[in-house]
Amino acid sequence: KTSVVLGLAGAAQRRGLPTLVVDLDPQGNATTVLDPGEVTFTANDVLADGRAGVVADAVTATAWGEGISVVASEPALEHRNHPRDGKTGEHRLRAAMKGLREVDLVLVDCPPSLGELTKNALAASDLALVVTEPTMFALTGAQQALAAVDVVRRGFNLRLRPAGVVVNRFRPRSAEHRFRVDEL
Repeated sequence: KTSVVLGLAGAAQRRGLPTLVVDLDPQGNATTVLDPGEVTFTANDVLADGRAGVVADAVTATAWGEGISVVASEPALEHRNHPRDGKTGEHRLRAAMKGLREVDLVLVDCPPSLGELTKNALAASDLALVVTEPTMFALTGAQQALAAVDVVRRGFNLRLRPAGVVVNRFRPRSAEHRFRVDEL
């Protein structure tokens, strides 16, 4: 997923589209690759705050140069993926992004789960791209991700649509991979 997000960010940069990458994965791989300068306000802080427009305070320039900025991740973000108090906050990122200016594209890198962080991303998005590998278990995960997109769309984000499925790590000589791509 992160490689696809970064590839899309690079393509947007080449086209001159100011792009913001919001790294909601506690592993922070997108943040690491984008190599932001000093980070004082992270995605974790944005979700903790939740005020309308607060994401602008967390936007940080990256080593990728002009046109690519990031809302950095941090490991502490993991505790937001499974709230202990039973309260859900699916709309926190959406509210925090209100009034966001100076970007044409926002790409959200999600963790490899369908927890609260991914729900926040889906609630704030117009399109959801599912990334999968061509294996039986990954295909099941892709089906679950598409079902989650539908649940979020029907539940609290009527704008949300699936953009499609990207097959990652495809080996054309593998009979299983060819079979699974045909299934998709």
